[in-house]
Parts: sequence; structure tokens; C-alpha cells
Amino acid sequence: MIDKTMAMSVNPEAQAVPAPRGRKRSVSAEKAVLDAAYDLLRTRGLHATTVDAIASKAGVSKATIYKWWPNRAAVIMSAFLREAGQALPYPEEVSLDSVFERLHLMAQAFHGPIGTMIAALIAEGQSDAEIAQAFREGYIYARRKQGIEIVQSAIAKGLINAADPDVVLDLLYAPLYYRLLIRHQPLTAEFVREHVELAMRGLARHPEAAVPTAKRVSTAKRKVS
Repeated sequence: MIDKTMAMSVNPEAQAVPAPRGRKRSVSAEKAVLDAAYDLLRTRGLHATTVDAIASKAGVSKATIYKWWPNRAAVIMSAFLREAGQALPYPEEVSLDSVFERLHLMAQAFHGPIGTMIAALIAEGQSDAEIAQAFREGYIYARRKQGIEIVQSAIAKGLINAADPDVVLDLLYAPLYYRLLIRHQPLTAEFVREHVELAMRGLARHPEAAVPTAKRVSTAKRKVS
């Protein structure tokens, strides 16, 4: 997402997930729990990813899970962030090619399990306050901090006009989330290219130089794959 989600990559260790609880975690048991939670999310969906189901699949007790995570939402977000942090990297800088490359990768990810999970987490967050808080703090806020630094750097270098970094992030990322959630139109490579070109014309200090005439993808309605 540059968004509450822009940077080269996200370090899962830095996510705003609750700190380890109780005694030091067993690395193998922690991996088993996170593997189980992610597999349940991917194959059976969010509602089926209960602490009971995670414990059974991981071969650990519920007490073990609650020693290390305060609630179901925290373990779900830990499992999700371990995968999403690598799948949804930020651009290195706010330039046409860099932003297009990263948003194109995001669109690709949104066509797979990561997109399905994000949509489910956002939907569940409307009625589950713990899921909403875990998603905002672990995914949105943690990523946005890095994105703001990238935007501020671009402004300092004179690459883009001075603007509120939060607004810049929303401008670049919101259209992808809108199509992911509403599904009124597909997330295609052409859509991403046109969106980035339009956004960069408004952001760039020298739009004529910063936004050259870009090559259009050969198939207008081709889904990103």
C-alpha cells in the first residue's frame, strides 16, 4: 500500500503484534501454530480459524497459544503478517516505474490467498473489534510508518510536490483496495498503469519529465496473473 501500507519490504518482526507472553517460545511450536493458522485461513476461511482448530492442527494445547498470544485475533494476524510482509513490498521511491512495479505486484497478490484474507479481515473487522484493531495496528499502521518515510524522502529530494504523506499514500493505494473489496471492475495491469500515471501527474514536481508516455499492456482486460 506506498499506503497505511509504502517501502521495499516489511519486516514481520516489526509489526505491531502483541509481544510474546509467558515463557520463551519454542521455535518449532510457534512455527507449527502459525503454519496451522495460515493454512486454516487459506483453506477454510476466517470463521473456521478458531483457537481450538489452530491448536488441534498444530498439535499444541490452547493454553500454549494463550501463553504467547492474547487472543484469536493476535495469532491470526501474526500468521497473516508473516506471509503478507513478504508478498506486499513497498516501492523504493516515489517514481512512475517503481510505484507501478510495486502496485502491479500488489494487484497480483490480491488475486490470490493474500487478497482473499485481506478482504475477509476487513469484513470481519466491521463486527469484531479485536480483529479490526489487530489489522489496523499490525498491517496498516506498521506499514504506513515506513511509507511515510518514503514519501517524505521523495518530497525532500524534489521528486514530488509537498503534500500530507498520509494523503499521498491513500491516493496511491486506495483504488486497489476499492477494486479488491467492491469488485465492480477487475484488477488488471492496464488499470494499475493508468492509475499510477494519473496519480504521478498530480504528484510529480515536473510531470512532463516524470511521467513519460507509457507503454500500454497488450491485452486491455487481461487479469494480472
